[in-house]
Amino acid sequence: MSFKFPSFDLKSIQDSLPTVDQLKESISKVNPGKTVDQFQKSIQPFANRTTQLISSQLQQVQHLANVNVASNIEISELPSDYLQLEANTDLLLKLFTELIHFTSETYGKVSYDYPPGNYALSKLKDANVGGLIGSKFNQLKNVSSPQELEKILMGGKEEEEVSIQTTSIDIPKTLYGQLSTIAGKHSEELKESSSALSLALLQISSTYLEIASARLDQDKIIMTQLNGQLVEILNQEFIKVNELRKKVYSTRSEFDLIRSKFVDEEDQESEELIAKEDELVSATEVAVLEMKKLLTPSKNVELLKIFVKAQKEWFELSAKKLDSLLIGLEKIDVSEEDEDI
Repeated sequence: MSFKFPSFDLKSIQDSLPTVDQLKESISKVNPGKTVDQFQKSIQPFANRTTQLISSQLQQVQHLANVNVASNIEISELPSDYLQLEANTDLLLKLFTELIHFTSETYGKVSYDYPPGNYALSKLKDANVGGLIGSKFNQLKNVSSPQELEKILMGGKEEEEVSIQTTSIDIPKTLYGQLSTIAGKHSEELKESSSALSLALLQISSTYLEIASARLDQDKIIMTQLNGQLVEILNQEFIKVNELRKKVYSTRSEFDLIRSKFVDEEDQESEELIAKEDELVSATEVAVLEMKKLLTPSKNVELLKIFVKAQKEWFELSAKKLDSLLIGLEKIDVSEEDEDI
């Protein structure tokens, strides 16, 4: 019985994939003043190539594990501890790939917490609907005939100038970034009629801009430190472990095939058979060692701590900024303006 797979050299496989230094170099070329979308574009191709290769490896492992199943050849049983390590390794792979996918689709996109980016409202392209309504209202005040009234209400053919409200390139299009823009715009408009309200809006705008910028810092940490390390582990450790697993099943199949040729007990002492058995034991021990390294709890918990710490720091900073904002708003003197109303 013959079974052949394309020969994989572990070093050549890993050389074909980006190293952590190459990943960092790619990320370093991204302008940190721009968007985290660029970090997503830096990491995602690497992750895609790696997951495709790992998927191919696992299919080969499965095939090798079943090479002699349909024949009359007795299949050697692998240690239960080894099989459990394999199962745990596959579970860890599922966790890492899902984390990479979810965090990339979330923290790799600037506007993930910006509602208009997710609804049909985005089709308005930030059109200043309030300005358009105000324009029609001013026209209605000067109506002199029913024809003019109908023309204005029904949308006459005369060209109407619609102003487009765009977010400054310095303000991230996030929830707090957009709230900052709204507060800042109305602060400017109200500064002549209500200095107290204008000042309050200005303070809100400034604080919300800081919170929005800090959220981008959180996103960059998650994309570079967490996702970057997850992709590197897939590139290096998972691929290495899968090659070792393939070696185990390939060697087991060879051992079982050789053993099936020997019937007498004396034949079981064949040097060829003993050598192949030793090779199987050695391949299994090496695979066990590498899987245990991959499954080290402390290392994997440290990765999760990066994720939680980045969130914690942003929430704490946001809470501190909002506390200061409330104190500032309480100090605004509104008594004189209240008396004038």
